[in-house]
Amino acid sequence: AYRDCGLSFREISSCIGRNQTTVMRICDRWMQEGTTDRRVRLHPPQCTSSRDDRRIVHMAVTDRSVTSQTIAQHIQSVTHHPVSAGTIRLRLQPS
Repeated sequence: AYRDCGLSFREISSCIGRNQTTVMRICDRWMQEGTTDRRVRLHPPQCTSSRDDRRIVHMAVTDRSVTSQTIAQHIQSVTHHPVSAGTIRLRLQPS
């Protein structure tokens, strides 16, 4: 409605107290999709980054006797995000 009144993104963001980039993104989504609803994800977001994945592989290759649980505990202590031993095993599977 604000855009229909001819207001700029900056003016809209100051009126509603949101970041200008957020306003631009929501307006763009409205123009592209006709909705401002968030997109439905088919899968949950990954709990490890590509850097974490490289660290996991490095730890496993460096010490072949290390368990997935030990690697998970180490990654969790570094990233402060919960990581399961199953996630570690998935990251170590050949693709």
